[in-house]
Amino acid sequence: MNLVITGSTSGIGLETVKALYPLFDKLILPVRNLEKAKKLVSRFDNPEKFDCLEMDLSSMKSVHKAGKQITDSYDQIDLLINNAGGMFPNSKKTKEGLDWSFAVNHLGHFHLSQLLLQNLIQAKGKVVFVSSEFHRLGSVKLNDMGLHNGTSSWKNYSDVKLYNILTTNKLHTLYSEKGLASYSLHPGAVNTSFGSESDLLSKVFINLTKPFFISPQKGAKTSIFIAKSNKDELQSGGYYDKKKLKKPSSKAEDVVLQDKLYDFSLQQLEEILS
Repeated sequence: MNLVITGSTSGIGLETVKALYPLFDKLILPVRNLEKAKKLVSRFDNPEKFDCLEMDLSSMKSVHKAGKQITDSYDQIDLLINNAGGMFPNSKKTKEGLDWSFAVNHLGHFHLSQLLLQNLIQAKGKVVFVSSEFHRLGSVKLNDMGLHNGTSSWKNYSDVKLYNILTTNKLHTLYSEKGLASYSLHPGAVNTSFGSESDLLSKVFINLTKPFFISPQKGAKTSIFIAKSNKDELQSGGYYDKKKLKKPSSKAEDVVLQDKLYDFSLQQLEEILS
């Protein structure tokens, strides 16, 4: 079996890799820092089980290149975990002119999932989006889905975490009958480097509340639970928290918003990659 996971070199991504390492024949790690990833996998007993390749989620062209590399190398992908993410200043733009939070937390993972769709369907596999309970504070501004006029780091983060669940539900609607199962989850408030690239006020708030955060090992438990569980034990399109199915916000279940975000995301990719 083959696993693809983003954000694998630290935090809950690394803990997820450690737990799933014995279960997969190949662990494919698209990473921003290739040297860091290679050094990391060299510590495992069988580093040959890993395939590390360079990918920057803030660049759709980089995601496109990495995704093509994966699809050319592997006929089947059994599990894709869209784990990477973060909070960024709402004024920060990528080289492609995208809001940084929109690109890294949503569009990069959306594109990677699209590129690997046929490989996932071939394996009757699973795709997992690591979202957050902050999605309940999020919204979809139909005149600014790309978050160019975001008001704060926290609001942008909440919006894109809502986008993760909307995307999960749309993939379920489109592809569940073809054998693909999609899930989203809340990992908990985890003590990682989360927020290190956000604005000063957000950093102060995060540092003050970190004593109440859980460990990365605990934060990875729901991702690991979904990965290890049989599909008939889970609900495709479901949102999970503490290894249990949980009802997301009403906005996350809005079919119209799912459709509009999906179409907008495809349009954004077409404009960037054409």
